[in-house]
Amino acid sequence: MRWNWNSRGVATLAAIVLAACGGDDAGTGTTTDTGTTTEASTTEATTVTSSSDPSTTAGSESEGSSDATTTDPMMTSDPGTTFEPTTTDDPTTTTETEPDPFCGDGNVDDGEECDDGDGNADDAACTLSCVAAICGDGLVWAGVEECDDGNADDTDTCVAGCLNATCGDGFVGPGESCDDGNQANDDECSNNCAPASCGDGIVQMGEACDDGNQVETDDCLATCAAASCGDGVLHFGVEGCDDGNADNTDGCTTLCEQPACDDEILSGDESDVDCGGVDCDPCGLGDDCDAPDDCESLSCEMGLCTLAASCKQIKDGNPNAPSGVYMVDLDGMGGLDPMDVICEMDTDGGGWTLVQRTVWDPAQTDALMTGYMVWRLMTVGSLQPDMGYRMAGESWMLLNVAKDHLLIHRARKSNNNNASCEPLYYVGTNGTLTITNVQATITGLAQPVNMVNNSLLSTADSGPSQSCINVHQGAPWFYSGCCSTCPTFAGNYWPVRHPMANYIAANADFFGKVLGDVCGGDPVMLSNGYYGLNVMEYYLR
Repeated sequence: MRWNWNSRGVATLAAIVLAACGGDDAGTGTTTDTGTTTEASTTEATTVTSSSDPSTTAGSESEGSSDATTTDPMMTSDPGTTFEPTTTDDPTTTTETEPDPFCGDGNVDDGEECDDGDGNADDAACTLSCVAAICGDGLVWAGVEECDDGNADDTDTCVAGCLNATCGDGFVGPGESCDDGNQANDDECSNNCAPASCGDGIVQMGEACDDGNQVETDDCLATCAAASCGDGVLHFGVEGCDDGNADNTDGCTTLCEQPACDDEILSGDESDVDCGGVDCDPCGLGDDCDAPDDCESLSCEMGLCTLAASCKQIKDGNPNAPSGVYMVDLDGMGGLDPMDVICEMDTDGGGWTLVQRTVWDPAQTDALMTGYMVWRLMTVGSLQPDMGYRMAGESWMLLNVAKDHLLIHRARKSNNNNASCEPLYYVGTNGTLTITNVQATITGLAQPVNMVNNSLLSTADSGPSQSCINVHQGAPWFYSGCCSTCPTFAGNYWPVRHPMANYIAANADFFGKVLGDVCGGDPVMLSNGYYGLNVMEYYLR
């Protein structure tokens, strides 16, 4: 082929096709001006016009699928310029230029941080602007970031690290009051990002409990304090009461129960622990007392339970004291031991102390048949009903404070199993007892009947009427020619000694009664004008 250029810069390609026939090894050849021969089968001529670099491209096809390119050294536009036309099998002549680089071409060009070509995406590692995805670029990198709002505000829904705001991330986000970033539920910020508060159901610092309710009667108060006695709130099923104070004298004790006589504390109106007051048993000796009736002894001195000196002292301290047996200390701090006595608390104001009792059965009065020294110094017999008894005579004077004397007679019925009639009461006043080592006297006694027949006591070995004791079996008493009031007597009246008196049918007692008023119409034992008595008791006050 030969390229010819005309004056318009148009190159004309003259193609000469040479054909030859030969044997099996014969071929077809093409010869260029340079002496190069290539194999070709068909050549078509194409005229291409170029403004600056004219080139002619011829496409050849041959059975050997080889391309032949012929360069003509004469193809120049001006002296010194050589054109190298390319001949291909494409019959179209084109002009090829290098494209400009762009984001998305798959090449990391200047100004690009990355370029994944078709893989670029705003949710991928390389964005559509060929910038590497980073947290804070406002684009959510799929699979890596949970969110990306493009700001540094950790109080919104997307926090540092491009994570969705959650309770426990350490940032106080929307709907949170706090967020300390830990899983400690007992600090100042709970695991639900709410400030610790009483009632949230979580035991926080400073709380003893937190059951999450406002019920005040269960184990945990609404203040998150454990229910306890003294908190002023009734713990249902546990406490009987709770008034929130330490006063045990009101209706609720510090045990959170109502005062009781067995709660082992001083409570209610008790004067001492579990004793005294209206409801509890009286207190023992030495216990605290507010009044005599706080004490078993019914004697309260200087705030302590003491022994009274007599039944009168007991009665004076406690007007409601009943008749019965009491312990007294007749001489206080003296040498006499405390002793039980019988107190008669009803007649003429009460306060009477029994000093002697004689009974129908002579065997029960044997111990009373004594001389003066035994009478003065020894208490004999028993306080038991229907038994003889006599307090030591030297104590009689200790009881003769008010100088009052009381005789109580219970006549013996002659039928009805010899039962006793109702008692008759004879009261004498102003009788002064004087007891020495050798004798005992009563002076000044104002008596409604002959309670005594002599001012001087007679015993088996003393006094003006010893024969009444030694001959007539009389118990020591104030005899003169024997007696109108006879504690015991025998002889012309009874074959053995019995108590007797000769005035009870005619002379009214303290209450205006006589024998006919107290025996219910039943007959009584009577001998020579003397009425037999089942019981004769002598009291002093």
